[in-house]
Amino acid sequence: MRAALDKGDSAHKLTVALICKLHGSNVLDTAALVRSFEKLFCTWEDISLDVPRAPEALLVMLHGCVLGKAVQKDLLTKIPENLLNAGLRNAQAEVSEMFKGVAADLKHFKSETTRSLEEYFVALNVDEVGTVLKELNMKAYQHEFVKKAISLSFIQTKRENSREVVLDLFSKLSNSSVLSKDDLQWGTTRLLGQLDDLALDCPRAVDLATEMMTGMVADELLSVPFLRRCKLLRIGGTTGLKVLDNTQRRTPEYSKRHLTTAEFKAELQTTILEYFNSGDVKEVGRCISELSPLSAAQSAEVIRKIMFLSMERSGHECELALKLIIWLCAVEELDSEAVETGFDELYERMPDIILDVPDARDMARAFMVEAKKSRVLTADWEPPAPEK
Repeated sequence: MRAALDKGDSAHKLTVALICKLHGSNVLDTAALVRSFEKLFCTWEDISLDVPRAPEALLVMLHGCVLGKAVQKDLLTKIPENLLNAGLRNAQAEVSEMFKGVAADLKHFKSETTRSLEEYFVALNVDEVGTVLKELNMKAYQHEFVKKAISLSFIQTKRENSREVVLDLFSKLSNSSVLSKDDLQWGTTRLLGQLDDLALDCPRAVDLATEMMTGMVADELLSVPFLRRCKLLRIGGTTGLKVLDNTQRRTPEYSKRHLTTAEFKAELQTTILEYFNSGDVKEVGRCISELSPLSAAQSAEVIRKIMFLSMERSGHECELALKLIIWLCAVEELDSEAVETGFDELYERMPDIILDVPDARDMARAFMVEAKKSRVLTADWEPPAPEK
């Protein structure tokens, strides 16, 4: 989608057709598409500096993805108000029709909740705020409430106290199911995306955002996997990454927490797939470090997954996979024992892998040869003979 924004209308249509086809074939899942739009929503102003028609084109692609059932229509409510206004200025009739009412609803919601929050910082009446949100009955827009509550806390005279009262507000509204996990996460990504603008009026915005997010992690309003996802997507650019890094450094007991098997596998797969897109070994290293301490079984799974996921793709990804394995061993995130066990497990699963990747055995041998050359795999290691 980002590449298509640099092109003309035909590229936008081709991109939508490709995305919908890949989604329909289960190559791309809805969550990945939502994250992609999330990133574009946070960066549209920077993109517009080089591509003035980006807002309009972005709405066109979102419109097409909704019609193609690649994403749900409620994603429209997550569009920032300034992007929506800019994109609808010269939009085609069919696009304007789909977005009809969203801008007005968003403006109304922001007006009512801002008034409620201003009163809250004076009266500290959580129940009253909850009543306002329930009466508005506009759950799809509640991420804007989260973002506004945090940003308003930055400009209160008693900033230290304001952070605590916002955390108390979020906790109580979450416990009573007025706010959802989705509201908190979308509100946080929206905040990260606007930090540079907020810093113009509040020079301490980065520090205050770090303190707020640290409190939200400690109160289990935000999860460490969510922070990792924001880092992988580089939400908020350099400024957002600074806040995310600082937050994780201040919450080591959460960042290093033990993951369930399912959580570990999901985190690992997301990390590797993002690496194939970015090629940033250092970012993967940070993510692997945050998953530590790894058990011997998990370390071996990292190696096996890197190879297996690359084998499902192309020669380019295989080259990236080998580069990553060598780098992880060089910085001592993983050791030769993990590499050897990872190869053992890869060959154990070879009969199943070949069903999806017919050339898997040749590809695995190429991995073995190069790993030995790089001395991350012992010279005397040999694969088991194939079963007859």
